[in-house]
Amino acid sequence: MVAWLGLIVSMVTPIVVIFLGVLLLRHIEGVKAMVTKQSGFSSKWADEFFDCCQQFLQALERELAILTVFSKIKDQKGTFSSECLEELQQLHIKLAELELRIRRNVLFAPSAAHEVTKAAGECFALTAELIDSKGGDVDMIISKMNEFNIASRSAHAEMLGLSKVEQTGR
Repeated sequence: MVAWLGLIVSMVTPIVVIFLGVLLLRHIEGVKAMVTKQSGFSSKWADEFFDCCQQFLQALERELAILTVFSKIKDQKGTFSSECLEELQQLHIKLAELELRIRRNVLFAPSAAHEVTKAAGECFALTAELIDSKGGDVDMIISKMNEFNIASRSAHAEMLGLSKVEQTGR
């Protein structure tokens, strides 16, 4: 009787182990698929945020360059001046659009969101002031652009789930 019981246990044990292994493997694969899907979403969102921030900085740079050139033009009634003013208007609309998009995209970086939106808003406000008053401190705008760049980098890293060490590369 004991021999039969030992034989049955020795035959059933591998089957039970295989069955439990298959169940565990299925569960692990399900978790892995869910993590991959979530990681893909975070990565896509972070990429969109990064692209938006780069467009914002490029539009600011273009606007400052045009303002610098425009301020040195003697004949501000000519064709070139009119083209500069038209492009400035289009860039300012684009900057407003990008600032709104940044505010929307930074949603998934709650720790860095305030600094990003604050710096973007200040960049936009300072350039608007520069246009309205036809004068201002370009270096202050560049300083705010640098603050925005640093804040957006932190937000991007937060969206990707990177630690401070991974962000700085140290």
